[in-house]
Amino acid sequence: MNKKIRWGILGCARIAQSALIPAIREASNGVLWGIAARDEKRARKWAGKYKFQKFYKDYQALLDDPEIDAVYIPLPNHLHCEWTCRAAKAGKHILCEKPLALNSGEVQRMIREADNAKVILMEAFMYRFHPQIEKALKLLASGEIGELRFFRSSFTFMYAGDKKNYRWSPQMGGGALYDVGCYTINASRLVFGEEPISVYARAHVHPRFKVDLSTSMILEFPENRIALLDCSFDSQFQSYFEIVGREGRITLPRSYSAKLLDVSILVLKGDELRTIAIPSINQYTRMVEHFGECVIKSQPPRYLADDSFKNMQVIDAAFESIRTGRPVKL
Repeated sequence: MNKKIRWGILGCARIAQSALIPAIREASNGVLWGIAARDEKRARKWAGKYKFQKFYKDYQALLDDPEIDAVYIPLPNHLHCEWTCRAAKAGKHILCEKPLALNSGEVQRMIREADNAKVILMEAFMYRFHPQIEKALKLLASGEIGELRFFRSSFTFMYAGDKKNYRWSPQMGGGALYDVGCYTINASRLVFGEEPISVYARAHVHPRFKVDLSTSMILEFPENRIALLDCSFDSQFQSYFEIVGREGRITLPRSYSAKLLDVSILVLKGDELRTIAIPSINQYTRMVEHFGECVIKSQPPRYLADDSFKNMQVIDAAFESIRTGRPVKL
C-alpha cells in the first residue's frame, strides 16, 4: 500500500475550505487527518463536515500529535513565522501560504528552524505547478521567442471584504502587495531565471486602513531586462503575465488563477498567433502531491525555501521604495 501523508491544517481559513481541503482529498498520497482552530467548536464542526480524522482544541495540540506528518498553514500573514517555527520544532513538514512571512528576516528564521529540524518548508505558490507554467518555461528555454526583454504582469481584483479581515491590517500583513503582488514578483524571477538588481514601487494607500490598495513596480534585471508589475484590491480582475522576446511574445491570460478552467497559452510571432490549449487541472492537487512525494522520499521540493527568501527580499525593497519614493538596489 502506498504511503499517504497525514495532513493537519492550522485554522479554518477560506483558502483551506475552497482549495486545500479538496486538493488533499484528491491527492493520491495525502489524507485529511487533523484540523485545529482558535475555537474548538469550529474545529469540531469542520472535522465532521470535511471528514477529518481528528480535531484539536488549539493549534499547538495539533502540532503535538505524533500522527500528523505535515501541516498546511493558511493563517493571517503575521502568524506564518511563529507557527511555521513551532511546526518545525514539532517535527512537522510545512506547506505555508504565501507570502511566507512579513519580511526576509522572518523567512531566514523559518528556514533555520526547518533546517535544524530536518523538515521540508515550502511556500504555497500553487500556480507554479500548473502545466501552463511548465509548458511556458519549456517554450522559453527552447528559444521560442528569442532573447527575453520584458515581463509584464497584473494580478488585480475588486476586494470589498469584511473590514475586520487581515487584508485591511498593516500589522497583520494586509494590502495588495503582500496578497497578490508577491505572485507577480515570483513569476518575473521564475521567467528570467535570476534576481532583480533594483526595484522601484509606487502605491495607492488606503487613507484609513494604511494598507496599499494598489501597487505598481518596475523591477530591473541584469542585461537590461525589465519587469512591469501591478497588483490591486481596487481594479477590475486581471491575472495574467506576458513575456516579450526579440522574436515573439508569450501570454498566459489566467497565469495565477486558472482554477479548474481550460486555459490557453498564446504565442505571437510576427503576424502569426498560435494558441496552445491546456486542459483543466487542479493546480493545488499537483502542489500537494509534489510536496507529499518529497516528504515520502525525503527529497527537496522543486521550489526551495531559499526562493521564498529571495522573493521576500524583493517585497522588502518594494516597501522601502514606497516609503522613500526612490528605487532600491538589491
